[in-house]
Amino acid sequence: MAALTLLAMAVAGGLVAVLWLTRAQRPAADGPRWLTRTGGLGLIAVWVALVPINVWSHRAGGHDLWIFGAETFEGGLVETLTFIFYALAIAVCGLLFTRASRLYGSASASLWRVLLGVMVVCFVVMIGEEMSWGQHLLGFETPADLAAVNLQGESNLHNLVSPRLYDVIYQVLGFALILLPPVAWFGLRGPNLPSPVLFLQGLYTGPWVYSLLASAGVLLQHEVFEELAEMVLAFAILYALATLAVRTARGTKPTSS
Repeated sequence: MAALTLLAMAVAGGLVAVLWLTRAQRPAADGPRWLTRTGGLGLIAVWVALVPINVWSHRAGGHDLWIFGAETFEGGLVETLTFIFYALAIAVCGLLFTRASRLYGSASASLWRVLLGVMVVCFVVMIGEEMSWGQHLLGFETPADLAAVNLQGESNLHNLVSPRLYDVIYQVLGFALILLPPVAWFGLRGPNLPSPVLFLQGLYTGPWVYSLLASAGVLLQHEVFEELAEMVLAFAILYALATLAVRTARGTKPTSS
C-alpha cells in the first residue's frame, strides 16, 4: 500500500504539474471566483491539515476517532462531511437534470439524464453506507445473522465483503481517477467527441477539479486514509458537478481538444 501510494502520488503530482504549467493553453474551466476559492481552500485543508492529522492519529493509536471514525463504528466529522457532500451532490444532480440540454447539447440530453439518475442512486447508496441511516434514524435492530458477520453490528454492506477486496477496488478506482481525465485530454482528439469524453476532458482542464480528484486517487491507495479518501472523493464529485451547474447557468458550451 505504501508503494502504491507513492506511485500514485508521483503520477498524480506529475500530471497536476503539467496541468498547472500549461494552464494558459487550455480552455478556462475554473468558474467564478467563489468556486475557485472553495476548491483551493478544500485542497489546502486536505493536504495541510487533514492528511497530517490522519497520519499522526494513526501513529498515536487512533485517538482522534471523533474526526475520522473507525472500522468498528460509523461517525466522526469526516464521515458526517461525506454524507453532507453526497447530499449536496444529489441536489446539484437534480438541478443538472433540469438543464440536461445545456450540458453538451440537446442531442445528448437523454443520455445525461440517465447518467445523472445513476449518479443519484450511487450517492444514495453511499450515504446509506456511510451513516447506516436505517439504524440511527429509525432505530430498528440489526438481524442476528447480519450482526454476526458485520464488524459494526449494523445494517450496512461494506463490512460483509473482505477488506482486502475493498482495498483492491479502492486502489483501482484511485488510479482511474488519476489517469482517465488526462488520458481523455491528451489521447482523444476530434471535433465530434462523445459527451462523456468531453466531460472527462473538462475534469482535467479544471485545475482545482482535477487536483481534488487526483488527491482522492492518491489517498484511496492506503487503508490508513480510507475514511478521509471517501470524504475527499465526495467533495471532488460535488465540486465537479458544481462547475457543470455554473457552466449551464452561464449557457457556455464545452470545447473539445
